[in-house]
Amino acid sequence: MRNVEQLITASRRATSNLDFGENAGVQDEEFLQALNDAQEEIQTLLNSLFPTILVKQTVFNGSANVDTYDIPSDCFMGTRIENLEYSPTGNPQNYYVIKKGAPKERINGVSGNPSFYIRQGTQLIIQPPPQGGGTFRLLYQRIIPVLDKRRGTVSSAVLDTSNNTITSLYLDTTVDLDDAALVEQNYITIIDKNGVVKMQGIPVDSINTGTGQVNVSAGFVYEAGQSISAGDYAVRGKYSSTKSQLPDLCEKYLLEYCNMRIFVRDSSTDQAEVAALMGKIEDTLKNAFAQPDNDPDRIVIIDPSYLGYEL
Repeated sequence: MRNVEQLITASRRATSNLDFGENAGVQDEEFLQALNDAQEEIQTLLNSLFPTILVKQTVFNGSANVDTYDIPSDCFMGTRIENLEYSPTGNPQNYYVIKKGAPKERINGVSGNPSFYIRQGTQLIIQPPPQGGGTFRLLYQRIIPVLDKRRGTVSSAVLDTSNNTITSLYLDTTVDLDDAALVEQNYITIIDKNGVVKMQGIPVDSINTGTGQVNVSAGFVYEAGQSISAGDYAVRGKYSSTKSQLPDLCEKYLLEYCNMRIFVRDSSTDQAEVAALMGKIEDTLKNAFAQPDNDPDRIVIIDPSYLGYEL
């Protein structure tokens, strides 16, 4: 899929909006809003009709006698859990499925090997809480980054890898630097040239336009495995990218949705034709994703004794 700058250019051509300036014509921000609205529509459709399309797996450590754990911040709507497993030893061969329970089943004052979880807002309450450490393996529907343009280029970054904190971060002042947009949402995301997110949710207090120094809010700790390198790019928002993580097949929908929104803004007579085309594209996407593969689903076995073994 093309990056957001290329999609904006394509939509400008399709809607005859190539002539624009700082105070004239349709601004990039309107195209960005339309593309993000389109992406949200498609993501909601896919997660509702085909929940296994946009899934992600994460493994996190359990703590002895601790029953409450946060659902990952990139979980769709903060609640879309597909599967949760637990391994008392941390070894892959010891994972077993933890079933979903109800709040009335909560156990107090007892620890052991977890058998079910209760979802409470954006947290998981594990019951009973693990008596040892162990590890959890979570499969969930993920959100995808918000689309944004490149707003700055990293000139240098120093990270404290022992504490996962940012010692210093500078953006290049000799190239385009949209400091106002980066500070606008109080958070920035760092991506590579291909739009891959390298560090997300960086809280920013201000950016020095003279030196390019980014003043990161105190207390920020980045996730394990994240990094920043000279030549990376800064985009605004907690979790953003210049390239959509939707399947490539969705590009046509994003573009036509954007075109329709711009036509409506311009009161164009072409909007009805674009709307009809969008309906056809949406039907095509539904058909395309209806069966991700031809391997038939088997009947889910939730009682392991049926297979001849006990947990």
